[in-house]
Amino acid sequence: MGTVDRGAPEVPDDLTAPLVAVPAAARAFAALPPSHRREYLNWIAEAKKPQTRATRIAKTVAMVLAPRAGTETA
Repeated sequence: MGTVDRGAPEVPDDLTAPLVAVPAAARAFAALPPSHRREYLNWIAEAKKPQTRATRIAKTVAMVLAPRAGTETA
């Protein structure tokens, strides 16, 4: 029900467009392990309203660009 199966995660068109618009986000998303990409995709797919889906897509792009704790370089 709205979730992505265990195969290679397929990115929906409405997420692909913002990722292509921000190449650093596209690279960061592609570098995530498949399980992490699947979590983002499932979270987006589970949105019941189009507005919620759009908000989650925008948050996904922002989150993959944000530095994670413990990954900062001096």
